[in-house]
Amino acid sequence: MSNILVAAAPLAGHAGPMLIIAEFLRKRGHDVLFNTSDLFRERAEACDLRFVPLMGNANYDYHKLGDLIPEAKTATSAIDLFNIYEKHMLGDRIPDQYRGVRQIIDEESVDLLLTDVGFWGVFPLLLRGELRPPVISCGTTAPMWHDPSFSILTGPDNTPEGRKRNVEHSRQWKEERVAGNKYVDAVLEKLGPQVPGGFDVTDTMYRLPDLFLQLGAEEFEFPVSNRPTNLRFTGPILPRTKGPIKVPEWLAKLDGSRPVVFVTQGTLANYDFNQVVNPALAGLAGEDVQVVVTAGGGPANTIVATENAIVESYLPYELILPETSVFVTNGGYNGVQQALSYGVPVVLAGASEDKPQVGARVNWSGAGIDLKTGTPTAEQIRDAVLLLLRDPGYRDRAKTLGASIAKTNALTTIAEIVEATIAEDAVHKTGRPSMHAAQD
Repeated sequence: MSNILVAAAPLAGHAGPMLIIAEFLRKRGHDVLFNTSDLFRERAEACDLRFVPLMGNANYDYHKLGDLIPEAKTATSAIDLFNIYEKHMLGDRIPDQYRGVRQIIDEESVDLLLTDVGFWGVFPLLLRGELRPPVISCGTTAPMWHDPSFSILTGPDNTPEGRKRNVEHSRQWKEERVAGNKYVDAVLEKLGPQVPGGFDVTDTMYRLPDLFLQLGAEEFEFPVSNRPTNLRFTGPILPRTKGPIKVPEWLAKLDGSRPVVFVTQGTLANYDFNQVVNPALAGLAGEDVQVVVTAGGGPANTIVATENAIVESYLPYELILPETSVFVTNGGYNGVQQALSYGVPVVLAGASEDKPQVGARVNWSGAGIDLKTGTPTAEQIRDAVLLLLRDPGYRDRAKTLGASIAKTNALTTIAEIVEATIAEDAVHKTGRPSMHAAQD
């Protein structure tokens, strides 16, 4: 039995998958400590995990991000919001996240540290040259890595002209995020370590850990010519509700006579339903479809329901996706892959966090339509939904991706990699050099 520390940024899309992984490792006989905010304590302890709360300002409630990061309320663009999140949701948490994991490692005999890609408090541990256990990071969001063979905005093009365009898109993308990268550099400088060449949100968090496990299907990702040696694909973590699920009465009445359109804004960006949900309802109001909406725990009373709509405060995806013809979403990485696992094509409208990257993959894969905006019109959503219902090619491609996802077993793959890494490290229990992964 090994002692494994799992550390996660306290956001639903980050801590949720890491909780599933942690519970699976515990069931395989490992002693697992789970380090995130107190918001997830009850869920962690219900999984029989040893819970250790994050320290200081790292221990926050993501439902109150507006109060925690007031700058986000006045963001003037998606790029502005990205830089604000990079600085204040991620960068500002590094010192207290690092202080916590360092203390746990010092007090416990930790054999391996498993983090999610948003837990940046692991960077000082990797950079300072300290004795430490192996570090594996998990990609819970769409990759933001760059490569000459694809454009982060539009996808692969390996022709000479395409590679030139790809490099230019990368240059523009990185230039727009210089402020956030420099801010993180300043945070790290106060802690001593520096990223050689400077922190780069498109590179550092992927190449620095000893291993990086992308929680996605490789077939859903752009082919990479400059593939990091530490990169592995595991397939997605597909959540399942634990315990008995209360099945709504209306679900049994879905008889297939009308296509079901499932609409959501996820669990983070669900404070303003005028972004996607309400336009979707307005656009589909006159169509012969059954619309089903989940508020994702957000303020459902602000959703403007229509006669052909059912609105739920919260609805497990696994209940409705088997009945769904089209999935309309703001583009959460895991939610999109969950829809694809059921062969459901996607209409995506998202502009914040990693959502443009998810949208680019949806477009490239042919499994849906990216509207390339976080505030689509009712007509845009309606037209995209009707096209997906009319053209079977989108569903066929979604089913192909679903078949690829079905061949993966993310939890077993992750567990086997974790156990092999611990076994390898036990052979030379002398700690790891500070820049092990960065020098690969």
